[in-house]
Amino acid sequence: MRTYSKTKRLTVLTMLLAMAITVSLIESTVELGIPGTRLGLANVLGLIALSLFGVKEMFILNIMRVVIVGLMRGTILFSPGFWISFSGSFLSSCMAYVAYKTKLFTDIGVSSISSAFHNIGQVMFVAFLTDAPMLLFTYLPFMLLLGIPTGLVSGYVLFSIKQKGIT
Repeated sequence: MRTYSKTKRLTVLTMLLAMAITVSLIESTVELGIPGTRLGLANVLGLIALSLFGVKEMFILNIMRVVIVGLMRGTILFSPGFWISFSGSFLSSCMAYVAYKTKLFTDIGVSSISSAFHNIGQVMFVAFLTDAPMLLFTYLPFMLLLGIPTGLVSGYVLFSIKQKGIT
């Protein structure tokens, strides 16, 4: 992690948040064949925040992205859709931090773990909300089938950004 002045730190975090919101809104228009699946490229911006600043900033960026995108889409804040998104983002951020701190994983590995746990968090919440635990055995495997490869792509994007010295 680098040391930044307060102004530069806030500026960079604000730009990362703006990019994460934009990418998230664009991603919502791309269909991957299974309802609820996305490319997950907004996750790259959260992982950049983790690399540059630390876990607190990654959590703030990811949670603010969920709240702001929910408001921009016109969904009711704290609706089931919000909590589904929040639970996926929260669990994914927790597991990305754990994977990052262990130093056992590359950027690609951290991103893949984050992606998988985003799906797990969302499906667990929907299973709880609908009292349908079978979703964990029927829907989750399909989500992971797409989630892990998209996590690999996001991880490669993060790795490429870091190799170019941008972070």
